[in-house]
Amino acid sequence: MLNKGKIVAKQTINEVFDEVSKNGIGVVPIENSREGPINETLDNLFNREVFVNYEIEKTIDIVLASNVNIRKIDEIKRVYSNYYAIQESRKILKELNKEIIQVESTSKAAMFASEDDKGAALCSLYAANLYGLRILKNNIQDGLNITRFVVISRKIKKRGYKTILFFIVEHKPGSLYKVLREFYRRKINLTMIYSRPLKEKAWNYYFYVEFEGSLQENKVKNVLNDLKYKTIEIKIGGSFIKI
Repeated sequence: MLNKGKIVAKQTINEVFDEVSKNGIGVVPIENSREGPINETLDNLFNREVFVNYEIEKTIDIVLASNVNIRKIDEIKRVYSNYYAIQESRKILKELNKEIIQVESTSKAAMFASEDDKGAALCSLYAANLYGLRILKNNIQDGLNITRFVVISRKIKKRGYKTILFFIVEHKPGSLYKVLREFYRRKINLTMIYSRPLKEKAWNYYFYVEFEGSLQENKVKNVLNDLKYKTIEIKIGGSFIKI
């Protein structure tokens, strides 16, 4: 299904999109079961000619990993991690009562911890091993924690069980309703709707929608055609399957 190739780790979601925009494929998180959509991924999908091809669900196990000079949790002075891992590990962070430093990604957190004699990171086991950290505690997340990842590329796929769509509507009453009505009329189920701010225009938003059905289906083709007349801008994010 996916061709084997060279795997290159990147420290941020933006860097993954930078590389995919040139060539190849990438894997990025799009939604977490505890914290919701990953804004950085949605903004990149909206602003770039990159599409979602596949979906992967993975249970996330966060570890507390330290610089090799640290042997006990009490020796930690600073904990590095990204926003989502911090939010997903509130309980242990409260118990630790250490300085928390937010960075762009858990990979970058592991890198910073490896360079800080009093530092630790909340990160994946992979990132901890990659940067030679000492694992002090496993599975520190607050309960069940599942993240949806997507495989992205410059190629749009029209087959799949779900489709992603972005759109902007006029800033006046009824604009969003007119869009949603088209899905209702054709009995297309929306599995997610989410809004994000337009960076270039304050207090205006784009909408992110996932719905059941593929770009090959006639009812989907019809609804997309009708939405051209009910939106200011529309962008298809691709159909995708779960692997």
